[in-house]
Amino acid sequence: MKKTLAKIKDVKTRRKERSTPLGLEFAIADSINFLNAADWDRIAASASVFLQRDYLQALELNAPDNISPRYGLIYKDREPIGVVSCQIADVTGDRMIKSEDPDNTKAKLSQKYRERILVCGNLVSCGLHGVAFAEGVDAELGWRALAELLYRIRRGEKLGGSIDFVMLKDFNSDMLPQSEILKRYSYRSIQTDPEMVLTLEPGTRTFEDYLQSLTGKYRKRITSIIKKLQDAGVETNTLDNINDEQDEALHALYLQVENRAAARLATLPKGYFKALSDSLGDRFACTTLSQNGRIVGFVTSVKDRDTSMAYYVGMDYEINADLPLYFRLLQLSIEHGCQFGCSKVSLGRTALEPKANLGAKPVDCHLWMRHRTAAVNYVVRKLFRAIPHAEAPTRNALKTVAQ
Repeated sequence: MKKTLAKIKDVKTRRKERSTPLGLEFAIADSINFLNAADWDRIAASASVFLQRDYLQALELNAPDNISPRYGLIYKDREPIGVVSCQIADVTGDRMIKSEDPDNTKAKLSQKYRERILVCGNLVSCGLHGVAFAEGVDAELGWRALAELLYRIRRGEKLGGSIDFVMLKDFNSDMLPQSEILKRYSYRSIQTDPEMVLTLEPGTRTFEDYLQSLTGKYRKRITSIIKKLQDAGVETNTLDNINDEQDEALHALYLQVENRAAARLATLPKGYFKALSDSLGDRFACTTLSQNGRIVGFVTSVKDRDTSMAYYVGMDYEINADLPLYFRLLQLSIEHGCQFGCSKVSLGRTALEPKANLGAKPVDCHLWMRHRTAAVNYVVRKLFRAIPHAEAPTRNALKTVAQ
């Protein structure tokens, strides 16, 4: 009985917490250009590249057609203590569920599903790219402030249509405990597919250095793939600056990959890769595979502090059926990391086995999410927890691990 009463009391306390302002100040805007640039840069300077104003400006001008940005600055005593980058996504069922038969029951149900989602983070990147706090800010205060800011944004969107669903992405296992206070605001954590991360050996500066860190078995696999493509006349080229014609070719190959995805919450428009190249400069890399003068595959990477993020790939699937384009593109993303001088290479969350064969290890990833309606929030929590997440295979590709 005492436990039941304590639980009821805690529910009332949490409800009061959610409806009581923290006494902070907030600036909310529809464009990054509408906020105080110096205050934003003061917080974001040491944060992810995906929170830098040059990237956000490029994304605004080349955003998926179902996404609208929202930004926030958090102040305490008129001093900036946090920056927040969000997206409002109009999500339809056909983006969530892929069906070859438009007349089956699942497809018909998905066509009726529509939801406006407030995402703290970036639907076209993987990682915690939605929030950063000033050094020394108390973690509990920071996450409570974020929860209040998200509430203010959601409540301010009535004219555009109600927002019932809020998502915060992406948290690794180290960051998850710091944000546990979000449970007080009815957020629930959901584990997703792991991120595959390759830690480069100290002193690795070239792709050849990386190859020497592998055991013979895995090194031989890589060199055989390179030789097979060379024998087929596939050339490797680096695009220092992407022009309009190249961007169009890259986008067409990207769509071949995108259209095969089971869920497509946001599809990049033509012009995005060129905009990224123009805005990020030497923090961006793009390498192509060409055959008979035509680009048949590409991989992009973004330097994010000490991590090189393998970003988007595209390929001609007909050619990939005969030649190992995809495996070579994964190798090239590691080469980008070596060129950037990074200590880690994030290879993303798909195709876990070939990435494990390159020496990458899984890092657990989580989302925080909540629905405005308590009953729906409960169902959503149960539903997402029932979704299985992939398990990465164990491989000892690196010599240090093998020993």
